[in-house]
Amino acid sequence: MKYTLLFILLFQTLLLGQDTKSFSIEMLNERNFPMKIDTNGVYHIRISGKKQSIFKMKGITNSTNTERITWEVKDKLYWSDKVRTDIYPVVNPTSYTKDGVGYSMVGFMPEMKGSSVIIYGKYYNLVDSVKVHIK
Repeated sequence: MKYTLLFILLFQTLLLGQDTKSFSIEMLNERNFPMKIDTNGVYHIRISGKKQSIFKMKGITNSTNTERITWEVKDKLYWSDKVRTDIYPVVNPTSYTKDGVGYSMVGFMPEMKGSSVIIYGKYYNLVDSVKVHIK
C-alpha cells in the first residue's frame, strides 16, 4: 500500500507538473530614452517630439520549445498623414520565442505624448500587461 501511494503521487506530480506554464513581460529601453518604472510597475517614458521612439517588449515563457506570443494594446490608436486615417499598430502583433524568450518592437509616435498605453502579451491562456505613461 505504501509503495502504491508513493507511485500514485510520483505519477501525478510528473503528469500535472508538465503542463505548468509561466509568463511575464517587460519593456526594454535599448535606445536610452528617459524611462523609469514606479513602485506599481508603471513605466514612465519621455519620447522624441519629432520622430517615432522605439522600445522593445520582452516576453518570458521559460519554455525550451519555440512558442508564439501575441501582443496588443488595450485601445486602438489611429494615425493620419492628412490624406487618410488608419489604425496605428503600436506593437508588432506576434513574436516567437527562442530559449524561453520572445521579443516584439514597440513604436511611440510624437502625437502620443500625454497619453497612456496598456500593452498586453498573451501566451496560451496566460496574459501579462504593462502600463506606459508617455511624456
